[in-house]
Amino acid sequence: MKKITLLVLSLTLMSLCTNAQDLAAAFSAQEAMTPYYEQGWDSQDEFNTWTYASTSSSTWKLGNRDYPFSNIDSNSQSSMILNYAGNQNETATSPAIEILENSQLEFYCYASGIYMVYGAWKLFAIVDGSSTLLIDQFQWAQDQGYDGPSWEKFTVDLTEFAGKSVKFSFVYQGDYGEDEAIDGFKIKQANTSEDATVIIKEGESVHLFDVSTGNVTSWDWTFEGGTPATSTEQNPVVTYNKAGSYAVTLTVGDGNTTAIATREAFVIVEGEAPIAKIDLPDGAYLSPWVMMFVPTNVPLTFKDASTGNPLQWAWTFDGAEPSTSTDQNPTVTYAEEGSYGIRLEVANELGSNVFETVNTAIQAGGEQEIWNIAPEENGDLAMIEMGWYGNYAGTNWLNIGEFAEHFDAPLADATISKVNIYFGKTTATSTDADITVSIAAAGADGMPGEILGSTSVKAGDLAYDPSIINATEFEFDNPIEIKAGTEFFVVVGPFPNNNGDDIAILLVRRAVGEKCTAYHFVYDDSKGDLETGTWYENTDDPVSMAIAPMLKYSSVTAINTVSTSKQAVSHTYYNVAGVASDKPFQGINIVVTRYNDGSQTATKIIR
Repeated sequence: MKKITLLVLSLTLMSLCTNAQDLAAAFSAQEAMTPYYEQGWDSQDEFNTWTYASTSSSTWKLGNRDYPFSNIDSNSQSSMILNYAGNQNETATSPAIEILENSQLEFYCYASGIYMVYGAWKLFAIVDGSSTLLIDQFQWAQDQGYDGPSWEKFTVDLTEFAGKSVKFSFVYQGDYGEDEAIDGFKIKQANTSEDATVIIKEGESVHLFDVSTGNVTSWDWTFEGGTPATSTEQNPVVTYNKAGSYAVTLTVGDGNTTAIATREAFVIVEGEAPIAKIDLPDGAYLSPWVMMFVPTNVPLTFKDASTGNPLQWAWTFDGAEPSTSTDQNPTVTYAEEGSYGIRLEVANELGSNVFETVNTAIQAGGEQEIWNIAPEENGDLAMIEMGWYGNYAGTNWLNIGEFAEHFDAPLADATISKVNIYFGKTTATSTDADITVSIAAAGADGMPGEILGSTSVKAGDLAYDPSIINATEFEFDNPIEIKAGTEFFVVVGPFPNNNGDDIAILLVRRAVGEKCTAYHFVYDDSKGDLETGTWYENTDDPVSMAIAPMLKYSSVTAINTVSTSKQAVSHTYYNVAGVASDKPFQGINIVVTRYNDGSQTATKIIR
């Protein structure tokens, strides 16, 4: 009898072990969440569920921006908006909300970003009268390099507030800062049930995770509509770029058998109205003064860089042939030298958007400064100071001699008459030291090669004014010819590095892996051999220096200057991307001044 009992017990344990190893595929995603609190500011009654306090005539209210939230959420009627004013301290506070386990806060904000240094909001969580800072908008913009305007989604993990009653408060403080719009405020809880779905916007990612049972040793995922389309990772991340409902399939294996789980329409990607944006044609140059500089009588293919998956394009090209196009990436030619505007309207089933520039945004032919700094980066000009070691692109004690800025080849024959360099520091005790600037052709190795011409300025004569950004002109005795198709460099240095010398060129610094146009020459002998060395591209710390050769395709078309004989009645400021404002932008501006006689002129300033 005892043997029978032991045999039965043994068989029972074997059965339990076998069942414990049964293979079953299952998965979920971090983004599978169910909202349990929502605020869309779509009616006055909904608006009034929050409390508001104001110290200014301009406070939080219902309204819409030029690019309304309905382009993100088609059901949106309005947003909570705030217009900038002087001496603001405006708050918008939610009712108390009981925060559940595994919760997340989500909301969207629309703001430009240019004047956040003068005014921005902070978001606080308030529990029993004690406040916790969740987001500082200004710091976020600095960290992201954000300038906008665009609707940006914010998410906050609320794990630390689970089980607590929380009020959320936006506190805007500033003096003539930014217009703001906030919408889509939701608090959501993770949902791991079998019928849960993921709802995201175009371009967002889903973090999937495996919850299969059994002794799983392999994972094979298939993502309909996703990038990547497949994966063998246990917990992959997938990006979805186009609206639609998509299935996810997971096949798991244990070395002997496999199991499959498919969830139809697991990922729901919501579309949005597009935002129009134009990328430079190949061969077009960036400039401190215009959006782009192009040659005449050369075909140029403009590139649509719009977001939101547009389906229709309507281009208008002032002064070009053809003057209109419905192609996504049209090719046009400017036959006449001059300054022109450009317009792109994009649309899909959810809405439309227009990008339009002032009529001086594109210069065809003529003469213009060129550089490698985009319009949205103009406000980021700074220096790289390396402590005791001096400056990158300036005085240094790292055995770096010359610095070089690379330029793409012109599409047509051109000449360079001078180079304008924008310095951030020009302190020099070695005032008679020559700062030499040369134009060099690109060598076979892609580094600066044959010197085509040189000029110099004494270190004591470098231009600098801390109140504005102005250039030092390095003018050549004779214009230097650059043949079409020839890449070239502007080489500058060496810089004096005696006690008291402190010179630095302004530049724009980017993240590793992003665009880099700066090179430097390192001497072989740290003891002072100035004859031999090696050129290096600065890929470890990508930058573009504020070095602007004056390149000429043909005769120049000048921008009018303001006449003092008329009475100005209004001013409109445009950055070089064509965005308008009634206040100057940080960086380079084109100012359109209107007069009492109905005329108008344009001039250029730098803030």
